[in-house]
Amino acid sequence: MSGRRWWVALFFSAGATVLAAGGCQSKSTFQFDGLDMLPPTEVLNEFSLGDYSIPISVVEDRGHGKLTRSNRFQFDFTLYALVSPGEKSQIENAWENHEGEIRDQVMSVCRGASLDELQEPELATLKARLTDVLAAKLGDMPLRQLVINKVVSQQL
Repeated sequence: MSGRRWWVALFFSAGATVLAAGGCQSKSTFQFDGLDMLPPTEVLNEFSLGDYSIPISVVEDRGHGKLTRSNRFQFDFTLYALVSPGEKSQIENAWENHEGEIRDQVMSVCRGASLDELQEPELATLKARLTDVLAAKLGDMPLRQLVINKVVSQQL
């Protein structure tokens, strides 16, 4: 091996050794590594907004430009609002004062939803529409999240 090649090989092997040793000794810590171990920053309480069993008219195109409606889809679920403990009394008062209106609005939103929206895995579109409607009736406090539980949908 010529002298120049020997020095180049020595230089690269020394560099590789330094890089390998530096990489093995340094333990990288990411900013978010410890977040999984932290306690929750906010505690939320569930507030029941009732059980619902809603027959939904499905619009079908049967050809020749005629749309037909038939009650052929049953959508059953339980609705909960997640609120902070300090806001729970406010949502209880709003529920007592507007329960009928809130139930009517929930049913209207569900009946106005498309069949695809009612069959989404997480019901994200439906939850967003319900959150918009319910925020007006439940008061000025922010509605943290809606939980739709015990979902059963079936064709009639």
